[in-house]
Amino acid sequence: MTDDELLLYKRLIELSNRAYQNNIYTFSDFLSLSQQEVLYQASRDKAFAPIRFDLFGGYENCERQMVRFGSEADFGYLVDFPISCIKIEPLAKKFAKEYTHRDYLGSLMSLGIDRKKFGDIFVDGMDAYIYVEESTTDYIFENFVSVGRNSIKCSFAELPEEYKKAALKEATIQVASPRADAVIAKVYNLSRKDTLSYFTEKKVSVNGHIVENNDKTLAVNDTVSVRGFGKFNIINEGGLSKKGKLNLVVEIFGAH
Repeated sequence: MTDDELLLYKRLIELSNRAYQNNIYTFSDFLSLSQQEVLYQASRDKAFAPIRFDLFGGYENCERQMVRFGSEADFGYLVDFPISCIKIEPLAKKFAKEYTHRDYLGSLMSLGIDRKKFGDIFVDGMDAYIYVEESTTDYIFENFVSVGRNSIKCSFAELPEEYKKAALKEATIQVASPRADAVIAKVYNLSRKDTLSYFTEKKVSVNGHIVENNDKTLAVNDTVSVRGFGKFNIINEGGLSKKGKLNLVVEIFGAH
């Protein structure tokens, strides 16, 4: 575990105990997939408070997520995650240029905003939607005025349902076996050899847990994330093809 991961590990244990001892909800910053794995490791520590926790990033398929320690069953009341969705759009679309996820990320971080204070970024043509921690919204509204050459405006919004559907593609793939490396290779058009580095570099997670064994068997309802590519769900197993390969139906999400 790196020094940063150890600090996070201790911080998550601290938040669990603060929630448990004071009967109040506590929240983490946005966590990446590898940081979410630190959470699961911390939750098995004896020092972690006996309290429920859940994760959310703005909507159900977000990759970067915040942890909420406590539940309605624990406290008798419910507090929403302190997450806002901000829409970013050019002031003059006629003259604007389309920018990428990387451009929006770079512009935000150039303002001195810590990466852990905002979650997934969804780019939709010339517009973008960003999930942010509520405490940072005022600063963003006051200071986030351009992306590249585009002058922009920010407003509170919800990620459109049509965008969520457009970001989802259903496909049937054929694999020799439901091994993680075989399925990932087929979904993202890679060779199985090409997938190996993603496992060794801890870039693959299944149901929120980092997976380093490329021969892990996947099953229906598993959610698989591959950093740099995106996420997919296995929604159905369709039996064998005429050539004896396994048919899997997957839902593929775009990279965030």
